[in-house]
Amino acid sequence: MRFKVEFTTRAVKDLKSLSLDAQKTVLKESIHLETDPFAFKNKKKRVQGIKFPCYRLRVDYGSNSYRIFYGIDGDAVYILRIVLKKDADKIIKRIHDVHFPPITSK
Repeated sequence: MRFKVEFTTRAVKDLKSLSLDAQKTVLKESIHLETDPFAFKNKKKRVQGIKFPCYRLRVDYGSNSYRIFYGIDGDAVYILRIVLKKDADKIIKRIHDVHFPPITSK
């Protein structure tokens, strides 16, 4: 089964705030979600306590470690946020209030 990956408006804003090389690394990892969003066994964790299937994916780039937060609805993968590891706990608390499936950026 092939999944459609869509970025929320907020995720696009997060992506644009990264350096160009970090953007390429994050996008490369995001593309892998099209074929199997469950495949990253050692880099993916399910976020507990959220009403919809929400996961975080670790992406290492240089000395920085990013987290891609994404949710799955049918055959669509929604990238919700892209943040540094140090900001991940704050984002998890905010994801509880996210309307899902979200409005995506076109």
